[in-house]
Amino acid sequence: MMRVLQVIGAMDRGGAETMLMNLYRAIDRTRVQFDFLVHEQRECDYDEEIRALGGRLHRLPRFTGINLSAYRAACRRLFAEHRYPVVHGHIGSSAAVYLREAKRVGSYAVAHSHAQNYLKGASGFAFGVAAYPVRFVADYFMACSLEAGIDRFGRRVVEGGNFSLLNNGIDLSLYRCDQAAHETAKRRFDVEGRPAFGHVGRLSEEKNHRFLFEVFSHVLRELPDAMLLLAGRGPLREELERLAQERGLGGSVRFLGVRDDVPDFLKALDVFVFPSVKEGLAMAAVEAQAVGLPCLLSTGVPDAAIVSPRVFHLDLSLGSAEWARVAVGACKNLPEGNWTDCVHGARNHGFGIADAAAWLENFYLRRGSR
Repeated sequence: MMRVLQVIGAMDRGGAETMLMNLYRAIDRTRVQFDFLVHEQRECDYDEEIRALGGRLHRLPRFTGINLSAYRAACRRLFAEHRYPVVHGHIGSSAAVYLREAKRVGSYAVAHSHAQNYLKGASGFAFGVAAYPVRFVADYFMACSLEAGIDRFGRRVVEGGNFSLLNNGIDLSLYRCDQAAHETAKRRFDVEGRPAFGHVGRLSEEKNHRFLFEVFSHVLRELPDAMLLLAGRGPLREELERLAQERGLGGSVRFLGVRDDVPDFLKALDVFVFPSVKEGLAMAAVEAQAVGLPCLLSTGVPDAAIVSPRVFHLDLSLGSAEWARVAVGACKNLPEGNWTDCVHGARNHGFGIADAAAWLENFYLRRGSR
């Protein structure tokens, strides 16, 4: 059995982390086992499950730039003690440091981009400077989309021979929905008989919740009993709760926090609205399409995430009133049989977890046994 080290910030529920756990559950762990290097000292959402599946957790202090010498030394000690044939890096800011130290002991170094750099100003510039050298350090590069790969690694890497797209696979059987399942989910989330609009994502700037609230304000003028359900957590939680109250949306917006039942949550919705400024891929959008929802996606969502004909790919410049008009129309005109096996689109575009896990398993076994 080969042990592969996955390097990430914290194993909490989030895009990259959920993708890793989906792969970890699906991969043949008699052939490939995952260990995790995390930059968080507390117990995280997935830590208990990781240990139950046979994985080990290593903890380092978070990289700040100022602690470069100490961080490099800690990485060097870890890789001297634990010799991993493959080290797969999912955190970009310090990848050039930890992957270089992994290569010192003979590890095959993989850098993975899960998102485009949405940070603005000094923070965005600092991240770009820190992440840039990894394109000269890693042996291989992966990304969830071409846009995410080019943004992080540059076009030369993406068009070279050491780059692959790895789709964020999901267990598509969980997303099959029919009318009965939809009605059951609406009762469970207390939106029975009411139009339910929803969003899944971190409560952070790039997800553009302020614009989403503007859209929903217009929706309520046409559908006064509508509800907006938000799944996710993040640094803007308190600010967004205040904003909802200030806009008079408090009784129609629910913050449901981080969820371990996203497929059921999506089945309770009638329309999925996702106005992100920029996305690496947007797996939540793929999941919503697999359920069968009509989806309003911003043009910040890559074309690779569109797997259903029920997508409205809208520019944010159209404004919140136009987004609301499309959202209301989608809600009022749901076709008969809307929930009939919509997972085939996601499967045909390569988002089935079995295919992604098999590809990655074979990649590790080939590259780690050089």
